[in-house]
Amino acid sequence: MLRNEWLLTFYYFIIVIIFFSYCVDFFRQGIQFRVLNIGLTGGIGCGKSTVLDFFRDQGMRCLSADAVVHGLLSEDRSVIDRVVDYFGEEILCGDSTIDRTQLAERIFQDATALDWLESLLHPLVQSEWKDFISVDCSSFACVEIPLLFEKRLEKHFDLIVCITCSDTLANLRLLNKGLRESDIRLRRRQQLPNAIKVERSDFVLSNDGTLEFLHQQLILLISKLEKKM
Repeated sequence: MLRNEWLLTFYYFIIVIIFFSYCVDFFRQGIQFRVLNIGLTGGIGCGKSTVLDFFRDQGMRCLSADAVVHGLLSEDRSVIDRVVDYFGEEILCGDSTIDRTQLAERIFQDATALDWLESLLHPLVQSEWKDFISVDCSSFACVEIPLLFEKRLEKHFDLIVCITCSDTLANLRLLNKGLRESDIRLRRRQQLPNAIKVERSDFVLSNDGTLEFLHQQLILLISKLEKKM
């Protein structure tokens, strides 16, 4: 009798082990097909928007934190009203949206104003991209966040891609877009050096060469990412 009970217990134990092994395999397969969340960052003028546009053209789901900020300052009436309350009516454009150029001049020269604006915008922006990457689908999702490392957001992403180039080339691109040297210095002062961002990233892209060279790097990167899915 005791022997039969022991055998029955042993059989139950084997069944549990087999069932557990199937559960593990199923879980692993589920992981393989979940969305791969990518954080895209880099220094000012390095080409983050160019990379995001390329990813989008390849069918990747993409979101720009800067674009979310632009939308809040041009469309969200509650955000606009609070900014006007803080900075005054002179911060408005003729169409009652925020003059982003004037706003940038104010905040990059006033640390208190910058902290206030970030406390207003960053939670809203973070809520937007968290919802974006939480969508359950079998694909990539890329979020461009200039201050990803500065705000310690890397833990929210599966991997980090950093695009970099020399400060000289970045400055030339920014000057061609109409920024002044003083504007560039003020913005760069809010960011970590490119070398630190490169060190902390999983993949690094160089934008010191031609657009074709950058595209070749991106094609290779996408090929590597597809193997992770």
